[in-house]
Amino acid sequence: MTNVFRLFTLTTFFLAYIGLSAQFVTPVTTISGDAEVTTTQNKVITGAIKTASFGPNGVMSFKIKNAAGTSVKLKAADVSQLKLKVNGLAKMEIIAEQSSNINKLAKSNFKEVVDREYIYWQQLKHPEKEKYMLLQLLNPGFDDLIKVYEIPNSKSGELSMGDVAISGNEATAYYVVKDNKTIKITKKKYKKQDFQHLFSDCPAIIEANEPNFKYFSEHVFFYNERCKK
Repeated sequence: MTNVFRLFTLTTFFLAYIGLSAQFVTPVTTISGDAEVTTTQNKVITGAIKTASFGPNGVMSFKIKNAAGTSVKLKAADVSQLKLKVNGLAKMEIIAEQSSNINKLAKSNFKEVVDREYIYWQQLKHPEKEKYMLLQLLNPGFDDLIKVYEIPNSKSGELSMGDVAISGNEATAYYVVKDNKTIKITKKKYKKQDFQHLFSDCPAIIEANEPNFKYFSEHVFFYNERCKK
């Protein structure tokens, strides 16, 4: 094996690894099963979640039955983090979401479904209003410097051919927490404004990457790996 071929092989493997590692997890809209809740008062509650309500700002409230059999109702403002064990229902929902159209199916990482143990929702402050939201964390594992959260109902329209969805239903915006500040990152503003704003303190990202929104997860991953202070 020549040195050039060996280098090409290692580079290809590395890029493939980065592509898998840098993917955001698939958001879910169902919460049920075993969970661990940390309240804003640093109280930890373990038990089973049976019901939950969602709104435009994520999880609004849910009920958890603790080990003593007592049901406790919590609102988003009461919860610092919700850690949910991934059950069969959640895995089915993830697979259905990844398979919802041909374009997304081609880019799906079903290993995520098999290997994922927990789903996380965390509280963050709204960037413009005096209120707090409980949203799903999309980049667990590479969230030391930047945390990325789903914005419910912030997706593109689908393009269909007959009864088959071809493309669309992709995220067009995310909430991001960096340096304890919440920022809204949008596809529309990413190239002209958001890319520079978010990564300007790390020249390695700015110089080596195209400000394309479809590579946002890779940008966050590289920032986490190469720009730690």
